[in-house]
Amino acid sequence: MSDINELGWRILREIEKDHKWREDNPKRFFAVLCDDLWRTTPDDEALDVFKIRATNAGWWASDVVDCVERVVAERPDWAAHTLQCSADLWLGRSAEEAPELYLDWLAERAVELRSVLDEVRRGPE
Repeated sequence: MSDINELGWRILREIEKDHKWREDNPKRFFAVLCDDLWRTTPDDEALDVFKIRATNAGWWASDVVDCVERVVAERPDWAAHTLQCSADLWLGRSAEEAPELYLDWLAERAVELRSVLDEVRRGPE
């Protein structure tokens, strides 16, 4: 097998391993992605960054969208607190007092992230 082919297989195995970790650890992955996407970046800039990453690492972007949509659908009890802490998000009341504010905010971001991912997958028109 050529060196380039072997490298390709190693990269694919790493992608699969990362994907499995993200599926097996949704709470931790959610905390990481909140920190990564929203801690220091305004929403509109976060979407621009996400679009660049979706273009260059579609497997990661797909996992992000899947995770965020799953959290929105399932509304686990840890999600609002994770948003407040990991994304450094403040919506006028604490996550403990008003988790719905945080989960509603996340639902809006989920729609935006899905839209960007779909746009990247379609490619230039």
